[in-house]
Amino acid sequence: MNKFLLLSVLIIFSVSIGYFLGGQRLFEQGQRPKIQSQAVKKPILRVALVADSHNENELLAKALSQAGGKGVNFVIGLGDYTNVGTVEELRQAREVFDRSKLEYLVTVGDHDLWDSRNRGEDPLTNFREVFDDSTRVLEREGIQFVILDNSDIYSGIDSESWKLLNDSLSGYIGQDGQTSENVKCQMSNVKCAQPRLRFVFAQKTPFHPESKHVMGKDSEEVSRQARKLIDLLEEKKVDGFFSGDLHFFAEFKSPAQIVKMTTVGAVAAERNFQGPRFAMLTVFDDYSWEVEDIEIRMDANR
Repeated sequence: MNKFLLLSVLIIFSVSIGYFLGGQRLFEQGQRPKIQSQAVKKPILRVALVADSHNENELLAKALSQAGGKGVNFVIGLGDYTNVGTVEELRQAREVFDRSKLEYLVTVGDHDLWDSRNRGEDPLTNFREVFDDSTRVLEREGIQFVILDNSDIYSGIDSESWKLLNDSLSGYIGQDGQTSENVKCQMSNVKCAQPRLRFVFAQKTPFHPESKHVMGKDSEEVSRQARKLIDLLEEKKVDGFFSGDLHFFAEFKSPAQIVKMTTVGAVAAERNFQGPRFAMLTVFDDYSWEVEDIEIRMDANR
């Protein structure tokens, strides 16, 4: 028994000496013993993404209320706030956005074009009357946000929107869609500052690994545009592409596995297998980012 105790004491003493000498060597070499720790990332920007409310404005109000409670910086709408896009429907949806007191930017959905088109007018007539432009660019915290109108199932993306998209991804468009100083520095061959992240938002996704309900499914010309859009996103190495329309939240990669793509679930309850929801894009201080799929709480305040 005494031998066993003596042996145990010797082992403990030897291990302790080893740890002491190891720490001493690190100290003498100007190093500190490594302590396992994990840095906590801090959010620098939160953006709520809402899509496909289809006149279910009470659910849209709940989504925006939840988003406000999570401290979002602003909201991006991805289209189809109405069923047929009358001025009255669009105004009712806008009233919900306005009452939320949140900053918001919206693009149009194909349903939001129907009434104007059926009257023989420019399909964007009603939307522009209520919401203004459906394609725009802004920059926040060194992050570029390109909001692209690709909603028209018959004509796709118009020439002005293509130009804005190309210019912004090439560094010619700066904050809030204004011509950037990058124009001058590119003309003078000076290296231009580039955004830390670049995100593109639209109603329709040009690609989905499983669904055929994508941009161009009703038109070969628009389908060619969709392929062109994918090529541009991959060529410019856009960090993320976000869309609505599918009524289903999913994350996947572009065909060449370059661009992270997200389809945002629908706010509306009808024709929604997953149930009413929205998404939250969060960017952290190391410029990593993530997207959260959030169910709308039925008890959320209006």
